[in-house]
Amino acid sequence: MRGLLLLALLTAGCRPQAGPAPRPPRPADIYAEAVQVLQGYLRIDTTNPPGNEMRGARYLARILARERIEHRVFDLGGNRANLYAVLRGDGSRRPLVLSHHIDVVPAEPKHWRAPPFSGKVVDGEIYGRGAVDMKGKAIVDLMTMIRLKREGMRLKRDLVLIAVADEEENSVGARSLVKEHPELIRGAEFLLDEGQQVRIDASGRITAYLVSVGEKAPLWLTVSFSGEPGHGSVPRADTAVNRALRAAGRILARRAPARLLPELRGWLALRLEGRELTGLVGYAGDLERSLESPAFLEAISALDPDVNAALHDTITITRMRGSEAINVIPNTATLGLDCRLLPDTDKDRFLAELRHVIDDPTARIKIEQHYRARKSPADSALVQALGRIAARRKPAAPVIPTLLLCSTDASLFRSLGIQAYGFESYKLTEAQAALGHANDERIGVESLRYGIDMLTELILELNR
Repeated sequence: MRGLLLLALLTAGCRPQAGPAPRPPRPADIYAEAVQVLQGYLRIDTTNPPGNEMRGARYLARILARERIEHRVFDLGGNRANLYAVLRGDGSRRPLVLSHHIDVVPAEPKHWRAPPFSGKVVDGEIYGRGAVDMKGKAIVDLMTMIRLKREGMRLKRDLVLIAVADEEENSVGARSLVKEHPELIRGAEFLLDEGQQVRIDASGRITAYLVSVGEKAPLWLTVSFSGEPGHGSVPRADTAVNRALRAAGRILARRAPARLLPELRGWLALRLEGRELTGLVGYAGDLERSLESPAFLEAISALDPDVNAALHDTITITRMRGSEAINVIPNTATLGLDCRLLPDTDKDRFLAELRHVIDDPTARIKIEQHYRARKSPADSALVQALGRIAARRKPAAPVIPTLLLCSTDASLFRSLGIQAYGFESYKLTEAQAALGHANDERIGVESLRYGIDMLTELILELNR
């Protein structure tokens, strides 16, 4: 019976996979195959909106079918889909989940060195929207699973692969999985999602193994203001647009106190390495003691936007809307606010403070998206396993837990009791990691190879 399950697509929520599967290469060619598979994945345009993740899910499913790995494709409607696959262990340990999202953000081809949906290799790097965020991790996960299957590795844990839709917009895929099919992953002990990587410097030397244990909570808001409409030829003081502009000015002038969470201390030390800090207000002789000073935290916040975001609940004004006609004073005007809250921030208290800052009786705040930030232990068996691997490698480099400044699907998966971590097993410089939503997004062929080896080692360490 189990053999039949491995040979067939399970029928629930599943569509048959069209097209012949390519012949599998020899095991020694796993790295070359990974490049080809990533190129194929990058050529599938899953720009969100609209996503069209079904195409990506079917692509992965054809490869899994070729390898006779048990899998399912879930049709979410509107050409959107999730994918689930599993390589069975003996059940003596709880499962490990490898997760990625299929959708990518838009790209403007005219600003790219190579077309963003070409998967072209230039100077040893694979170009394409999603190469870093996060189809590169997807193929590292997939090819590692295939490698373990081909080599007949005996696992104690089920190894689960999930690919979800819509992470870049509203997390429809992850929400659907958590709500409709939680049984597929609920019993898992660990989940690896997007987040941090093996950090290298410009010379290629590994400086740290970064792993995110949590993230800031997204709180996306639309704030509407009302006022008397009229003709644009007759200026008025209290139009909806003027109210929105005055509120925007107060938001920009807002100053919130800095807070340093314990999970950010190691990342902050790495971020500030090599900077001249001795002349800053609040410096107390060394970094460790200086971090206890609120004045010093504010001083380092001014040095670096990422540091500022790590130490504060932030508000970014991303939209301003008024009249559709240039000569009409509208009834309403709106601001779009992208707020990111530190994990220990109370949402209702933050909203009360925001209303005080806005200070306008006509203001109405609508929550567009929010979910509570959750953290996973920074000393779990997974983090310890990564530490043992790092200790075996030369030169030595620390494992540094940290928090993400953005949001991912990991917090949704943590709601099922899973210890979720942001770790992509390939090597990237800080500049390369920042290419995720930028022009010329790309990942090195060698980084892909390293990622497969690193993830294989981590999985085997967790199955000892």
